[in-house]
Amino acid sequence: MPRQSSRSGEESPRSQASSMASIYNTYLCREPANDVPMLIRNGPDEYTASLRTLQRSADYFAEKEHTRAVERLQLEMGRLHMQNKQWERAARVLVPLWQTLSWRQAGWWQLLQETDWALKECVRSIQDKETLIAVDWELLNKSLTPRQDYEYDFSKVLEGLQPSGSRPRAIVRADSTLSCISATFAFSAAEGNVGENLSSQLTLSSQAHGESAPVVVSHIKIAFEGGLRNIDIEHGSAKSPETSTSQEQVYLHPVSLQKATTDASSAASSSIPVQSAPLVGAANLALAPGITKSLSFDHVPRDAGDVEVANITLYVGEDDFDLEVIITEDEQMHQENLWSPSISGPSQKRLKSGRSNFVKILPKPPKLQIELDNLLPTYFTNEAISIDLLISNEEEDETDVILDARLLGPPGSLPMITWASDEEIAISTGGSAADDPLKRIGSRLPSKHLGKMSRLEKRRQSIHIQPTLEPAEYLLEIKAGYHVLSDLETPISETFSANINVVRPFEASYNFLPLLCPEPWPSYFDATNLDNDSDVDGAGEQKASGLTQRWSLTSRLSSLADVPLIIDNLEPQAIEVHEGAVCKISPTANNKSETYLIAPSDLQERKFILEIQKLDLEDCRSTFLDLQLEIRWHREGSSGPSTISHVAVPELMIPFGEPRVLASAQNGEVSPGVVHLDYIIENPSMYTLTFNLTMDTSEEFAFSGVKNVSVQLVPLSRHTVRYNLMPLVKGIWISPQFRVFDTHFHKVLKVKATEGMRNDKKGVSVWVDAEG
Repeated sequence: MPRQSSRSGEESPRSQASSMASIYNTYLCREPANDVPMLIRNGPDEYTASLRTLQRSADYFAEKEHTRAVERLQLEMGRLHMQNKQWERAARVLVPLWQTLSWRQAGWWQLLQETDWALKECVRSIQDKETLIAVDWELLNKSLTPRQDYEYDFSKVLEGLQPSGSRPRAIVRADSTLSCISATFAFSAAEGNVGENLSSQLTLSSQAHGESAPVVVSHIKIAFEGGLRNIDIEHGSAKSPETSTSQEQVYLHPVSLQKATTDASSAASSSIPVQSAPLVGAANLALAPGITKSLSFDHVPRDAGDVEVANITLYVGEDDFDLEVIITEDEQMHQENLWSPSISGPSQKRLKSGRSNFVKILPKPPKLQIELDNLLPTYFTNEAISIDLLISNEEEDETDVILDARLLGPPGSLPMITWASDEEIAISTGGSAADDPLKRIGSRLPSKHLGKMSRLEKRRQSIHIQPTLEPAEYLLEIKAGYHVLSDLETPISETFSANINVVRPFEASYNFLPLLCPEPWPSYFDATNLDNDSDVDGAGEQKASGLTQRWSLTSRLSSLADVPLIIDNLEPQAIEVHEGAVCKISPTANNKSETYLIAPSDLQERKFILEIQKLDLEDCRSTFLDLQLEIRWHREGSSGPSTISHVAVPELMIPFGEPRVLASAQNGEVSPGVVHLDYIIENPSMYTLTFNLTMDTSEEFAFSGVKNVSVQLVPLSRHTVRYNLMPLVKGIWISPQFRVFDTHFHKVLKVKATEGMRNDKKGVSVWVDAEG
């Protein structure tokens, strides 16, 4: 019996295990009811083993880049630390995990919520107030499931904690935290102008739980990149009434921005320049759950360029802590629609621009008008150019204007430009406006201060451009920089450019013919003519005592201008006479000496006589003439001085050392119909030359005179042979075939026609009048 009683009252562990094995399969793990007690009973060894297992698992999944599995294991590790009251170790795991959770971006709110509550319990235990403030800010978001037993009042986050020496201040970035207040920004237009109002809108929306207490934002800072001042909005009473609608709980509030006022002492100690001081305003920034507040304000850009919102910072200041929420991502600041008031309440208007927080600031449209009063379509070389600028102030207020001008054109050919007023001062003082190198660099004029111009006032300023020698196309650029006196911080500029075309007014062709020199040549046998090198004229220059030749220069002047021009005078000028000779130029008797008009594309012919004489009688070198045609002209209706233009003449060669033959013809006065044809043979050399002369018979005329003859000429002499021609046909050109053979040089001399004759393929031709 006792034995049986012992069996019935007690069971051995083996029997207990066998009996339980029939009910539960526990060979892989303990029973759930015995798991925690055994953990506590076994102590640190079990805690360390579980932590090591979780860490190895996390390392394995990290190698496979399974981020979410790693995060889940890290959450379990934090919980394991918390179960064992290891709050510091739990915080070292949970705080980095909470800051980089991928569940937040993926929208896995349940897992995020578990992490938030675990971290809240942990940091509250270790008195980490900054992290506690940030976690509570995220727990206010309505995307997370609210707890019924928790009071959602952000101002009471630190209730029950011991106060610390310094005021807690938490900084939260909206891209790594689920904020309970969103802030978006939008400019009203994609482009704006310097100095003109630019409307924008900041929209605050509360995403807090419906049962939570209102959150009061103490102030908001909006920082810009570009030419806009930063904006500070303080919490305060609204100066203007808000517009609201009960259906959507949207409040519209216009905010008046003012420049930040600082006293002299604070301005001196501050490192922020006055121009960069932010604009300040006030608005009611208390946000109850589900409330949207749209703050609209106008600001004036000061600089052109691209402007975008760099960041928006929300400051929440409670009695015992501070919080900063920084929004930097474009996606979080982007706003699809603009709120605007309407009769039925706030309405939305969709924005056309792609990025609501970006605007392009263009320079302020100038209202100062610049006109060129007397600009001509074409100017001419050697002509002084004067251009009158007419500046009109069409701004709404008085302006202070500074003019700048520059001339652009081909390199190396830019003429000098001057302000007319500066040039007059230089002339009156006996100098030149271009003498001072500081007055002008290249083609740029120094700035011209016009001073203050009242509204609708007009000023005139002239620019003088120096005459240019070569045709070219120039660009005159005028820039007026000014300020409106009511807005000195906004610089405005107006640029005006005009093309200045400079062309040649004339071109010319020339005909160069020899003439008979009526003066006798000096005799080779006269000693007085050979020894006069010491003779000088009254000016102290050596007298010319050599041979003289006369030539006819005929210029055919053609006008390239598009307007009629008045020719005041036209004459060739000798630039240089080479090889020891002098040249005298005189017009012919039938040339007009008075002024005359030359129309566009018109052709005018003028004749001149050139007398070239060698300085030394024994100098037989050929002489070369460098001439130019000087034309004095002015525009029709112009009262100023004449413009002087020069047209180049091709280089002329005067042979003095070779014999030549000239032909001259004239109608007979005694015997009508007879043509007297003279051939003048010249020997300017120092040799006695023999010439064989031959006149061929022709069916066009009969002649009297020697048919074949030999003529011997001593040095420095000439001989005339005359033929009387009786033309058989009237009103045509006849071509006598007269040949001169130089027996010394063994060559046939070419006969050269003089005035009234012509050279053609047949040689020298003579015109026979039909009435002769």
